[in-house]
Amino acid sequence: MTFADHLAATVSPELLWTFLFLVGVGAILYATAAGSRRRLAAAGLLGLAAAASLALAAALRQAGFEAAPAFRALRVAGFLGVSLAAVNLSGVLAFGAVLPRLRVALSPLGRDLILAVAYVTCVLTVLGAAGVRLSGLIATSAAMTAILAFSLQDTLGNLLGGMVLQLERTLEPGDWVRVGAEEGIVREIRWRQAKIETNAGDTLVIPNSVLMKGIVTVVGRRSGKPRQRRLDVAFNVAYDHAPSEVIGAVGEGLKADPPAGVDLAPPPCCVIADFKENHVAYAVFYWISEMSDPHGTRSGVRGRVYYSLARAGIRLAVARQALVSVQGDAAARRGSRERELARRMTVLRGIDLFASLNDEELAALAERLRPSPFSKGEVITRQGDTGHWLYIINRGVGEVRLEDEAGRSHPVARLGPGDFMGEMALMTGEPRSATVSAATDVDCYRLDRDAFKEVLGRRPEIAEHISAVLASRKTALESARESAGRSARPATLRQAQDDLLSRIRRFFALA
Repeated sequence: MTFADHLAATVSPELLWTFLFLVGVGAILYATAAGSRRRLAAAGLLGLAAAASLALAAALRQAGFEAAPAFRALRVAGFLGVSLAAVNLSGVLAFGAVLPRLRVALSPLGRDLILAVAYVTCVLTVLGAAGVRLSGLIATSAAMTAILAFSLQDTLGNLLGGMVLQLERTLEPGDWVRVGAEEGIVREIRWRQAKIETNAGDTLVIPNSVLMKGIVTVVGRRSGKPRQRRLDVAFNVAYDHAPSEVIGAVGEGLKADPPAGVDLAPPPCCVIADFKENHVAYAVFYWISEMSDPHGTRSGVRGRVYYSLARAGIRLAVARQALVSVQGDAAARRGSRERELARRMTVLRGIDLFASLNDEELAALAERLRPSPFSKGEVITRQGDTGHWLYIINRGVGEVRLEDEAGRSHPVARLGPGDFMGEMALMTGEPRSATVSAATDVDCYRLDRDAFKEVLGRRPEIAEHISAVLASRKTALESARESAGRSARPATLRQAQDDLLSRIRRFFALA
């Protein structure tokens, strides 16, 4: 008999066809499932070991050692290798193809547990079919288990800790956690350890036993509520301003246009935190859903607090020593104020809306201009809102956007230093016709209705020039939108001027 005949006598046809089928399935999976190639490589090694064992068994049979214990052991080892390879390939097929299509998600530890049970069951089944006395093997294994458990307490603690974390779902990949002074996102929980990535770009490898014994904060997780995290920003303001004034200014700035990353619900709120010796301590509380960049969000909130207070004319409190160091003499302060008024006068003279005002009237308006800075991305005016004031850009760039009937926003223009917005709201109380946001950090001057009312009250005829300027701007805009003919414009312009003049007089209660 040839070696092939002895191999055929050693290996049953069923086992041979099973082996060939597994080789084909493994080749297909290796070509299509790139993420499972390490596990497929293990199945390949098991298959090669099984083939080698069966070949050696066939060689012993050919040499006449069919009754030798080695022949029997090699034959059982071959059967066992094929069986374990089948379990391995079944795991790759189930966890890599079938369950994802059924949208069933299993953790890595859960997959490992299922495979471990399958491997043990396979080994016991093959050994039992081969006539091995399992009772003695189990008794010996129990004694060895006790010895190993005593000597590997820490390792077993990590293994059991990982099982408990997975079964109770205490932690899951994607959770944002704080362990001691470190904070990061859980990327993976394995048998022995959990991997946590921090904002600093580090990966923490924490033994599961440490997670089970220590205090772990799962950031933002609350029962029955969306995953959100509450943060706070502290700031100080002198006693010169009432708390209602400070809280109102900050609250309006945060709620009207929250910084990027800040949730709208629950809304941000500003509260009094404490009373200090020379200032009031305030805090802004806000909620975020994106945990990965708390520092960036906190910076945005601080910037919004600063700009909101600056627009309201409220300064942040500084140390008492710094107040002494910045005190200048009266002449220096007076010179600084005169230079600022000169800058404001220059800005006002460049606006055609105020071309009919004399120097005295321009100076009166310049005194009443309020500095109003805006941070990049902040909304300066919003389409449809009411506000009886006008903004003049002193520095920076603003973007004008119009919202169509479908609610889509379209950019239509950009404004720079010397441009102004809100003239219709100032003069007639008309709602804002467009949204203007800060494309860069923007410094504006704000002119309120009350300041302009004083000038109009002393010289009401100014309203005629202003209505003419507004009518010209308005009809030009409408002509551009509607592509109206040139001949129709004079009548339309006169009608618009009369209408605007009437509205200005009513709005300012002019005779």
